[in-house]
Amino acid sequence: EHMDYLASICAEAVEVTDRDVVQTGDTVNIDYAGYQDGVAFENGTAAGADLTIGSGAFIPGFEDGLIGKKVGEDVTLDLTFPDYYKAPEMAGVAVTFEVKINSISIMEPCELNIEFIQEVTNTDYATIEEYREFIYGRYYENEVLASENDIAGSIAKAVMDGSTFKQPPEKMIERYRNIQVEDMTTQLAAYNVSLDAYMQTYYGMDKDTYMEQFTQDATTIAKQYIMFQAIADAEGLNPSEEEFNQSLEAHVADSGYESMDAFKEEIGEEVYYEYLMSETVMDFLKEKAVVSYGTAE
Repeated sequence: EHMDYLASICAEAVEVTDRDVVQTGDTVNIDYAGYQDGVAFENGTAAGADLTIGSGAFIPGFEDGLIGKKVGEDVTLDLTFPDYYKAPEMAGVAVTFEVKINSISIMEPCELNIEFIQEVTNTDYATIEEYREFIYGRYYENEVLASENDIAGSIAKAVMDGSTFKQPPEKMIERYRNIQVEDMTTQLAAYNVSLDAYMQTYYGMDKDTYMEQFTQDATTIAKQYIMFQAIADAEGLNPSEEEFNQSLEAHVADSGYESMDAFKEEIGEEVYYEYLMSETVMDFLKEKAVVSYGTAE
């Protein structure tokens, strides 16, 4: 799949001349204009736009409405924007698109050579086979990691399902909830999107609703750490002060923080202790667990 992706990067559009009917997978060149109650709406008009049928680039119904139509044909599409469309003012709005199909093309992948691969991947492998082996290794590593994460999640869930919990301290829940909010807010800021707008647009949640969801998630996380700490206490798995300090210093150095004080201010020793302790407990649980692999039906 990765090699197919590389071949698609340098693919060229070749105009179809032996048919004039649009099919799934075609790239059509179109002129279109969108209207709401007979009035053209903002960003709803374009000329000479290329659209690959089946890509999902346009709202539901647009691409499907062009399948079976012919080059030169004018097509009218009566559609409705999704309820949680990225532009809130258009969410759920009924519109009409007038579309003209100018031409049909298909994308023909290029024939890969090692020079092109070296350029787009910034690697210096001498042959395509060497690069293919490298990619296979990377994909294999990722699959192994994903499998280990699945196993860890299943083990933690199994232990939690067999445990009885008291309500975690409110301050603990609040800390984990704040971490979720801060992480999402920081990520969305890179796209100039607020957390309120994102949650409303994509999940239909107002602030009270999504904060309640974050609280539920934070409560589950808190219970898991309480469970891990109980196991660590019972099995003597708590890291010593020396082990903790050595691990913390190595982590801070590898993570690129300017100083230990900078790390403590941004993350905190308590958070790192919980991480280190839980990793130690999870390694212990993996050694004790019996993992069965089912077959897909």
